[in-house]
Amino acid sequence: MVAMSELSEIVHPLRRDVKVLTMKLLSALKDFYTFKELEEILGIPYQMLWRYTNFLTTPEEGTAKRLIQIIKEKKLIENTFEKNFMKAKDLSDIWSIIKNIGFLDLVAFETLELLNGENIDGVLAFPEESGVLGAVISHWIRGDVCVTTKSVSLGEALVEYFRDSSMELDFIAVSKGCIPKKGKVILATLLLNNKELLEAALTLVKKGGAQPAALVAIFAVEGSWERTIESFGLHKYKIFRYLTLSR
Repeated sequence: MVAMSELSEIVHPLRRDVKVLTMKLLSALKDFYTFKELEEILGIPYQMLWRYTNFLTTPEEGTAKRLIQIIKEKKLIENTFEKNFMKAKDLSDIWSIIKNIGFLDLVAFETLELLNGENIDGVLAFPEESGVLGAVISHWIRGDVCVTTKSVSLGEALVEYFRDSSMELDFIAVSKGCIPKKGKVILATLLLNNKELLEAALTLVKKGGAQPAALVAIFAVEGSWERTIESFGLHKYKIFRYLTLSR
């Protein structure tokens, strides 16, 4: 356990108010733990936890920092992810996991941890079914969100082509002006399963005049993704779970 004198020196790697961050994090965790369980783990009466998660009472800064520290020490987020990922045996199981907004909030919190205080201007979610993930992350970082689509007029969009799993030519696009020019952008996707699609998304960010700063993927089909991602010049990235597809 970290002493209170040390906790007073902890600066959470966010520009957000640590008190608000703690309330948002507790609100996400209550989707997976009962108030009584959280009371036992965190040492805070469940009545007060209820008030925190409903944004009726704001914790003191020292209390907020201590709660985040305990949540990390007790691995509440990691354990929550593991329990949920155990349900994912194949691609068809993905939606049963990511439909929970509390789960996506925890992914967003881990994204903030990955950024380690770096200022981010926006999120590019790709392909379009990843829009829900991009929206949640952008809400936590208070940045803009762009979602790739195929329904825009090509004359009014940035477009990049790639080959799909059948080696057919496909494309992703975003409206011109959506990507923050000269800004830093996180790329977010539910599933990494096509290296050309990832490269196309990175190229869209650069075409929009922004810098790709990080990549977050909830799932990835097994492969040498770390080497691929770093070969594209990205050194901040997080893949939460690898999937082995059944043959």
